[in-house]
Amino acid sequence: MKCKQCQKDYPSHYHFVNNTICISCFEKMPEDQKREIQKEVESMTVESAGKRTVRGKSLTCPVCGHGEFWKRQTLMNTPGMTFWGFDWANKQADNLICDSCGYIFWFFRE
Repeated sequence: MKCKQCQKDYPSHYHFVNNTICISCFEKMPEDQKREIQKEVESMTVESAGKRTVRGKSLTCPVCGHGEFWKRQTLMNTPGMTFWGFDWANKQADNLICDSCGYIFWFFRE
């Protein structure tokens, strides 16, 4: 992957804050630009908090008892795929994150 700011090549998306800007370039940006990019990234990857069900049962946080969660997807990386630069080909898991305490549920279907 290549950063559009500095044109440097990187082996995987882990060196990027979004699809086009590497972490090094992001850290050098003014704070207002950083906030705009962070808003863009969050809007692409996260569903807003709400009540969730799993197999017809309401989900409740086992840590704090809260009942609202936001949803995101996370890549299930493997060392081999990362080594060869194929992180994008790894499978994904769904995460439900407690809106109160941040506890994370992981759900994976093959």
